[in-house]
Amino acid sequence: MRALLVTDSPEPSGVGEHMLTLAAALVAEGIEAALAFPDHDAGRRLVDRARARGLLARTVPGDWHRAIARASADLVHVHAGIGWEGHELTRAARDTGAAVIRTEHLPWLLTEPGQIREYAAASAHVDAIIAVSREAGEGWRRAARRMPGPRLPVAAVSNGIEPHALPRFDGHNAAPTILCVGRFTPQKLHRTLIVALARLHRRGIPARLQLVGHGPLIPMLQRLTERLGLVHAVDFLGRRDDVPELMARADVLALPSAFEGLPLVLLEAMALGLPAVATRIGGSVEALGPDHPWLVTPRRSRDLAQALEEALDNPETRAITADRQVSRFNERFTAARMAADTARIYRAALRHRTGDRMDRVRLGFIGAGGIAHRHFGVLETMPDVAVVAVADPDQNRAEDAARRMGATAYPDFDAMLADAELDAVYICVPPFAHGPAERACIARGLPFFVEKPISLDIDLAEEIAEEVAAAGLITAVGYHWRYLDTMDEARAHLAHNPAHLMQGFWIDQTPPPDWWWREDRSGGQVVEQATHIIDAARFLAGDVTEVFGLSTHRERGDFPGLTVPTATAATLRFASGAVANLGSTCLLRWNHRVGLHVFSDAMALEITDHDLMVDVGQGRPVRHAQGDPVWREDRDFVEAVMGRENRIRCPYAEALETHRVALAITRSAQAGALVKMEVLRADPQPIFRPSLA
Repeated sequence: MRALLVTDSPEPSGVGEHMLTLAAALVAEGIEAALAFPDHDAGRRLVDRARARGLLARTVPGDWHRAIARASADLVHVHAGIGWEGHELTRAARDTGAAVIRTEHLPWLLTEPGQIREYAAASAHVDAIIAVSREAGEGWRRAARRMPGPRLPVAAVSNGIEPHALPRFDGHNAAPTILCVGRFTPQKLHRTLIVALARLHRRGIPARLQLVGHGPLIPMLQRLTERLGLVHAVDFLGRRDDVPELMARADVLALPSAFEGLPLVLLEAMALGLPAVATRIGGSVEALGPDHPWLVTPRRSRDLAQALEEALDNPETRAITADRQVSRFNERFTAARMAADTARIYRAALRHRTGDRMDRVRLGFIGAGGIAHRHFGVLETMPDVAVVAVADPDQNRAEDAARRMGATAYPDFDAMLADAELDAVYICVPPFAHGPAERACIARGLPFFVEKPISLDIDLAEEIAEEVAAAGLITAVGYHWRYLDTMDEARAHLAHNPAHLMQGFWIDQTPPPDWWWREDRSGGQVVEQATHIIDAARFLAGDVTEVFGLSTHRERGDFPGLTVPTATAATLRFASGAVANLGSTCLLRWNHRVGLHVFSDAMALEITDHDLMVDVGQGRPVRHAQGDPVWREDRDFVEAVMGRENRIRCPYAEALETHRVALAITRSAQAGALVKMEVLRADPQPIFRPSLA
């Protein structure tokens, strides 16, 4: 694979460092990586450094179309220092027929409508977006959902670096030394740091501040140091090539930024064991961890001074913090890990661009219970699908399923994945068992279809979503109501007459598996069953902003050990302004009512998984659903795996948003308090046709 890493950033400082590190690490992944920078002083310096490391690199005077075409790359990786950069590069790359990846080095900052429209238009030339931190990735995903056109996969691939092998300075500085590295721009909030230094001096702490970098605010900051009487205590060191050596001799790194992607200077300090005092912003918290002792609110010099004082006055705490930083760096932020995650995205993009297709899909099943057999009944009607492997800890159940499908039975999924040649996997396990199977598929680059609910642990589900995005995997989740043709009709009715009030019902019996009876195993009826109603409501009316739930429990002699709530009622508010009530109970001995009623201006809809009633004041006509929604969701997954058009309506990341609401209802009912959700979309969920996942 030939990959060209390019940027048109006028000041590619951190961006350029990232590109050099990534290119070198990609070579170790077997990828021929070359670099291209603008033809200015910073670009020429980066080219010299790249060539010194044995990398292919050049500057481009201005004709990016010609330069990218001459590179003959299979894939062009555009690096944008900020959201309005890189658009010409993506267009030039797509004109060559190459796959196009775009890395966003800062959080979503676009607010001007013209810039947002330009970004959306340029995104048509991109196969996938990479964000350099988890929080930034969420920001870009939210922004992508609001844009017209196909939803781009956004992967969070945290920055990584190659650490410098330098010992920490064992001596003592004449005065406590604070080091700050970064361009002198408003984002970095140097002014707050200098004012905090003045506060330290007033408290009798004669700390020295070393400022490394360049930028337009230097004169203003120099005047500020004069006004505060700090000329003797602040060193403006300019651009330096010996930052690791400066770090090795400093006592503390200060990073007072207003916002960051995932700052490389912080990773360098972590790797070298230099304790950091930073602002509590997304990228810095992701790097240091939320329990880091010295995280402060941006723009508050008093808080920053207090954190610096605590760090400088406590050498033992500094040493403990430094050790934790080194361990966290080694676990999460190495260049090798970054390159491996990036290479997986490259390969997924190339598979999509080159149209790699297969004539027959070989599937493995993890779990052989009732829902697996529902899929068996669908898949065995498809001549281009073969279920070749089934794993289940119940050996008899695995063997029965294998006989039905002409497959091989395995006692566990590790044995199956190690032995069977598979193109994709179905994960049909109880709620409490999710996690290991998904991660095993991700590690092998296998697309997977997973039955809901995706996990009882929201943190685990979020981690899996991030790993799926980083791997560029095709995924689907079994919210089959989205595939009802009656749901499509309901969406059409609501397109210009949106939902205002909804009422959802799951009034049913208690399922027989004893794991379902225990809340710590099933999550309860809302999480395990009524989640379909929640997902349907989101699909029709957009995302939920507030949740309030109440639940109750009644002992039942014929269900010993039953701990799930036997009745739950919840009220939901949507970003669109709509409100909904949801009621569920498992007290009956039969299925009484499962459905969603939707009310808008002069229209009432009643939706079940079998039919649709539309009442506009002229009777109550009922139309039965046509076709099998499970067949449709299975077929869309198979088609995507085969390299054909991806029409999957509920990939893992989308299912996660529904799952958040279900768990929020449970949490609210347990705490007796309103739960506020993060606002995403105020309009109905799109039918996703993403490029990669």
